[in-house]
Amino acid sequence: MITAAPPPLTRRAFLAGTAGLVTLAGCAADPAPTAPAATRPVTHPLGTADVPLAPRRVVSLDSNGALQVGLEVGAPLVASETLDGAVTVPGYLPQPPPGFTSLGFDQLDLERIAALAPDLVIGNVQRVEPAYPELSRIAPTVAYENAGAGQDWRDAVRTIGDVLGARDRIDARLAEYAARVEAVAARHAATIAGSSVALLRFTGSELRIVRGEIFGASILAHAGIRRPPSTDTPGGSATYVSLGEETVGVTADADVLLYFVGGGGSARDAADTAQRYLSGGLWAQLPAVQAGRVVELDPVAWWDGYSVSAALACVDELDAALARP
Repeated sequence: MITAAPPPLTRRAFLAGTAGLVTLAGCAADPAPTAPAATRPVTHPLGTADVPLAPRRVVSLDSNGALQVGLEVGAPLVASETLDGAVTVPGYLPQPPPGFTSLGFDQLDLERIAALAPDLVIGNVQRVEPAYPELSRIAPTVAYENAGAGQDWRDAVRTIGDVLGARDRIDARLAEYAARVEAVAARHAATIAGSSVALLRFTGSELRIVRGEIFGASILAHAGIRRPPSTDTPGGSATYVSLGEETVGVTADADVLLYFVGGGGSARDAADTAQRYLSGGLWAQLPAVQAGRVVELDPVAWWDGYSVSAALACVDELDAALARP
């Protein structure tokens, strides 16, 4: 069951009561005395944590990687941040286990986390770092780098799988993904060789060319998709290029346009943005639009995805898009 998160607690109030909360939460979760769990040291970007070899109560502070990989490998997730929007847990994943609690989106509530009595907390660096000392008092806490820090999503997924004690399973899933990408690339080799593809995202305020280490863009790169020159602006490390209604014409060098509407915390009003651009005169003049080589994609998989399951969903959509005449 997914429940709504209450208003977050201030850090000052949390620091005043952390010890008591942890003690009470631990008693509520398991009143019988138990032997100390076997652990192993895990070094991560924020320090070192003694992680249980077989965690039993995992809290994820990431609605992308940790949540998705956790569900993918059947980790004992008691709670996690979830996606913002109509879809809180992607449909391409196994459903959360019974008793699972949603922590909302970008709402760090330290008191609530302590009350869940986790034996492992995991999340990306951006989410964990501001409260790492407090979280480490609650349970062993591990942070990992994601695409926002330029990390290849496959490496991040391996790291998460390793922390959760499921590295072998993740390696097998990644091998499955690699084979699937290779098959799609071979099937559409002529189309890929003769076409350039731009991946676009409509946000609540603008249109963006998606590129770099961002999840969806990396899927295209793995399949050998060639980007048009317009996506190389403004530089090699940028993850997106903003396009105003008057500059959408720069994508005229793309033979195929793949786009999705929304995704992430800035998804609000994205449909209105898309309608504004898609009904504009400049959009209608784009060669890919006139040739009918424009395909709308699932924003949950292409933007919010961060797992092998998400990648396979993207490859399926890419396969269908490349098969269109």
